[in-house]
Amino acid sequence: LISGDGDYVPLVEYLQNTHGCQVEVVAFGKSSSARLIEACDDFLDLDQNPKKYLLGSEINSRRKV
Repeated sequence: LISGDGDYVPLVEYLQNTHGCQVEVVAFGKSSSARLIEACDDFLDLDQNPKKYLLGSEINSRRKV
């Protein structure tokens, strides 16, 4: 079974409407479902600062292990 993040929209709506949860999503916006972005209460787009989050980026390669 292959699933995309848009498949989580019913879960987001269930949590919001049934349990009163605030749903926040953290993902790369370029590859995120527009439906999911619209359904959640807050969306943090990792594309805004990809070097901070991607392995092998300049910032991550300077870190000592």
